[in-house]
Amino acid sequence: MQRSPDLIKQLDHSTDQLKRARLRSMQWLAAGLLLLAALVFAVARSQRGAHPAWGYVEAFAEASMVGAIADWFAVVALFRHPLGIPLWHTAIIPNSKADIGRSLGAFVENHFITEQGIAERIAQADPAARLGAWLADEAHARQLGMASAGVAKQLLAMADHDKLGHLLREQASGYLGQLNLSDVAADCIDALIADGKPQELLDFLLDRGAAYLDDEAHHAAIGDFVLGAFQIENALIKKAVKAYEPRMIASLQKFALAVRLDPGHPLRQRIAGWIADSALHLKADPQWQETVRRYQLQLVASDTVQAMLGDVWKHISTRVLADLHADQPVLAQAIASLARNTGRVLGTDDHARAWLNGAIVAGSGSLVRRYRGEVGAFIAARLDLWSKEEMSERIELAIGRDLQFIRINGTVVGGLAGLLIYAASQAF
Repeated sequence: MQRSPDLIKQLDHSTDQLKRARLRSMQWLAAGLLLLAALVFAVARSQRGAHPAWGYVEAFAEASMVGAIADWFAVVALFRHPLGIPLWHTAIIPNSKADIGRSLGAFVENHFITEQGIAERIAQADPAARLGAWLADEAHARQLGMASAGVAKQLLAMADHDKLGHLLREQASGYLGQLNLSDVAADCIDALIADGKPQELLDFLLDRGAAYLDDEAHHAAIGDFVLGAFQIENALIKKAVKAYEPRMIASLQKFALAVRLDPGHPLRQRIAGWIADSALHLKADPQWQETVRRYQLQLVASDTVQAMLGDVWKHISTRVLADLHADQPVLAQAIASLARNTGRVLGTDDHARAWLNGAIVAGSGSLVRRYRGEVGAFIAARLDLWSKEEMSERIELAIGRDLQFIRINGTVVGGLAGLLIYAASQAF
């Protein structure tokens, strides 16, 4: 559950009030023991001659008062001047605020923020296994997918689409311009030759050509094509050509069939040679390469290609935004699926977990080496923001209640010491 700053402040205030009340109760207890020792001392002093035992009681009470007052002075001197008197070496914590901040920062750096300590803690925590269990949960995976889709939607909404479109067009134009199209075309031709594709293409063209020649509806067009190709205007020659049209078409059909049925036909070999020579020229002929390069750059710089590249980002962003506004975006489903699969792998593959934990340990070591010095500086800077009085009060609230036991123990131990001294003096 997230806590607002106001709620955290209220909780801290309530905690301070509780600590302050417990501190006050212990202070009153220690003070009460001092008053009790003073009362016992007064009574014992007044009854000294009534019985020898009162001497022992008086010695115990007197030493208890001395011990209580001495330890009160020692405890109070940590946080302020006793009775407001600026005696030497009192109010130790307020007057040493800067040194305490530096010392505390150095202590945390040297004894807590260490590579070995953090690596051991990470190994004990096994974050890879925890992450795997979390990702493998269907609800978590779905939540991660929807959250990622929401982030993507916000990023796209804030993006400068004109700038991104221009950038994509420039990058794509540069890539297409740098592409060695001659080598690519040569490699494609070599691959087609290795798979026998040129011969398959020739067979397809021969089959389609034979079908075209077999259709009598096309014969007149074939005759007209021949007349136009040779620019024949003489009526007598036109008539002769038309008269030989059936024999010409039959001859073409016979030739096409011969090429189709003969894998070793000279025409096939000649076409194969042309294609192979083209691949060689593309690889090694500078003139061919320069020609291809010139046409390539002209094509990339053409208005048509530039307009097409300029619209790429628009089409991509439109499709992605349309998907992200759906109830179940494809992107969210893909990320959820990836999360589930990752969780299953981390849950079943020991090597994957070990690798991820090792990577986390290595990364944490790098962070410790890089930022450990800043931890101490941060602690010192935070403490420096407190006033002397505020720092003294916070430390007293934290440990002051336990320090009151020093006063209580001083009262008891002082009394026992006084009793022993008095007993020894009476014995000797």
